[in-house]
Amino acid sequence: MGKLLESIMLDFIEPCTADFNRVKFHAIFDKDISEIFPYLNTQMKSAIYNVSSNSLTFKKEFRLITLHPTKLSVSKAINEFDAYEIMDMVMELVNSTYDSKSNITPLYERRANPSTIEVYKYLPKTNCKSCGCATCLSFAAKMIAGEYKINHCKTIFIEGYEEQKEKLLDMAQTFGWD
Repeated sequence: MGKLLESIMLDFIEPCTADFNRVKFHAIFDKDISEIFPYLNTQMKSAIYNVSSNSLTFKKEFRLITLHPTKLSVSKAINEFDAYEIMDMVMELVNSTYDSKSNITPLYERRANPSTIEVYKYLPKTNCKSCGCATCLSFAAKMIAGEYKINHCKTIFIEGYEEQKEKLLDMAQTFGWD
């Protein structure tokens, strides 16, 4: 099918307001890429597709990456070199998704994450603190935010929690928390 994007050009880079040890930057796409957002939304379980603003946001480690129709906005990049690596990664992501879009069922709406309480339902509720959180409820909130993964909860992997563990692992895979 070919490429959707041929180039991404760095527009500006400056210190990040959220973390002064990092940078934020904008880059310009050579084409409008909004047609690929519903396909990326299907492929990237943890992405947030905002239909009203026509944007798609996702995290890569600690970086917050937002795709707009004709530009890329990134905060918390390490430095200028990291900015160029992110631009390359985004170009590869967009082009590979575009190339295989005939095999992808597009998702035209925002994926709804489960609530903290929904995740908490399946946790051991022991408040053992072995994960580093004071309570299982705070662990659930951190899991939804992408700060913790299910393997941080050691208790869920002991005998007697198999059903809850499977449900949490399914959630983690569905919503890109794994």
